[in-house]
Amino acid sequence: MTPMPPNPPGVPPQTPSWPMGYPPPPPPQGGRGVSFFIAIFLGILLIASAGLNVLLLVLSVGSFASAGLGVDVEDQYFDEVYVAGQRSGEPRAAKVLQITIRGAIAEDQNPVLGAAGGTVSQVRRGLRRAAADDVRGVLLYIDSPGGGVTDSDEIYELVRRFRSEHPDKRVLTLFGDIAASGGYYVAVASERILARRTTITGSIGVIMSAWNFTEAAKKLGVDQVAIKSERTPYKDMLSMTRPMQPAECQILTDIVDELYDRFVTVVDDGRPGLDRAQVVAAANGAVYSASKAKELGLVDDIGDHDTVVAWFGQQLGSPVTIVEQRRRATLGQLLFGALQQRAGPQGGIDRLLTTSTGPRFLYYWEGAR
Repeated sequence: MTPMPPNPPGVPPQTPSWPMGYPPPPPPQGGRGVSFFIAIFLGILLIASAGLNVLLLVLSVGSFASAGLGVDVEDQYFDEVYVAGQRSGEPRAAKVLQITIRGAIAEDQNPVLGAAGGTVSQVRRGLRRAAADDVRGVLLYIDSPGGGVTDSDEIYELVRRFRSEHPDKRVLTLFGDIAASGGYYVAVASERILARRTTITGSIGVIMSAWNFTEAAKKLGVDQVAIKSERTPYKDMLSMTRPMQPAECQILTDIVDELYDRFVTVVDDGRPGLDRAQVVAAANGAVYSASKAKELGLVDDIGDHDTVVAWFGQQLGSPVTIVEQRRRATLGQLLFGALQQRAGPQGGIDRLLTTSTGPRFLYYWEGAR
């Protein structure tokens, strides 16, 4: 198209004309491109992330400040609730705190943002609450096949120390479905043991389990290379790709025997009605029904929560209310709940048997997996 000549002086500008059949070009658009909206979205994400970081920083600072003031941070996340069917309704009822040990006895890593922690942490927290003036007694409710030797012994010592420091507070144990090995080990720290009529208990003893794939490794051509000094010939004991030597088996057996003797001593001390010979006769690794355990003197009576309430009422001279600590959701759990959900009783077994660096000595009944 030929360009239009400039307008002569004094003549108003003319509107350009377009060839017949050709529409004029559309006016320029004032809208924004896709990149503008992407930038807005990324900015919102950045602001939200900064706000979340500030919030977590405030929570952390608050936790440290509370600890510095002598306030236990974990206790801030728990409320007391009545155990089902155990509320007396009377204002002068004596409060008994139930501490539940359920599943494998294994300790988690240090709690973060009020996470529940492992079995030892839970019992320690419960006993700390039980030391308060308004609590008159402790009910240990155990439904556990046992667990780590050290974890079981630590809980045992916690209960023994609590009884020594608070002689006016009564401590009773009630068994659930299973209270075997380490579960029974913990129970003998209390002053009385009750079993439900369907309880399985016993399994007094120590075990260490390990896999050995020597023959399979030979067939597959797999060989483990272990670099060790001549001065440490036992450094690769329990290697899965070579047979165990008799001397190595003896070393581990001696440790098991020593831990077994410790178990027998704990039961002997905690069951004054039995002499050591009677404890040794029962401590053969076998499990027992509730009636057989009572016959052997491993438990005092067979009952349930009603029996517990009646015993505490008689000992304390007043009606009894049984309560327990229940965890309430924290902000951290609301934000990251999927990451902080506990695996339940089976999760304890997973930690106990799969997260260690190798085989462990256990007060544990493997038949309860």
